[in-house]
Amino acid sequence: MEIPDIKTMFVELNDEHFDGKIPDIPVVWNKRMTTTAGYCRYKRSRVLALMGDRQELTVTKIDLSHQLFERLGFDIDKVKRTLIHEMVHAFLIHTYNERGHKWRFQQMMTDITGERKNHRCHNYDTNGLRRKQTKKVQWICAGCGKNGWRVRMPKANRRDGYTCRGCGGKVKFVDMSSSPLIGSSSKVKIF
Repeated sequence: MEIPDIKTMFVELNDEHFDGKIPDIPVVWNKRMTTTAGYCRYKRSRVLALMGDRQELTVTKIDLSHQLFERLGFDIDKVKRTLIHEMVHAFLIHTYNERGHKWRFQQMMTDITGERKNHRCHNYDTNGLRRKQTKKVQWICAGCGKNGWRVRMPKANRRDGYTCRGCGGKVKFVDMSSSPLIGSSSKVKIF
């Protein structure tokens, strides 16, 4: 099974459907993506304009899921369709500073594919691709005592900003993977 050259495919599709207007960006196979077929990455920057602040979006890269397409036998039609989907995102970000699956995105996808449908999601089988993650972080509400588990700690700058949906109390996070009582024998003597 031969892995398609998606960079060459990108250049050809850019010329064919976008008049070469999408900037030359990296187009890569991503071995970590499991449930998403493709992803158009971009960065945001704040721009001061006469009418106030606004965000300027810049396309940086397109990723396609290596694991998902490997399972599909690198079906060239599915790879091409997904790449076109991500290229429409890149074109709209670059040309109109617009992201998402809004009407302009839907119209471009319909024009390119000839299919009038919601072009937002794929229906590829992703069962078994995602690895099971154990929840190691416990959250506890200081107000009502409600608690639960998460896979990972929130980012440091957000940890103090979480509130309980039930009572509005402050939520604390405890990383149980580094707790001496989890995963190792306790050194506390009972007698």
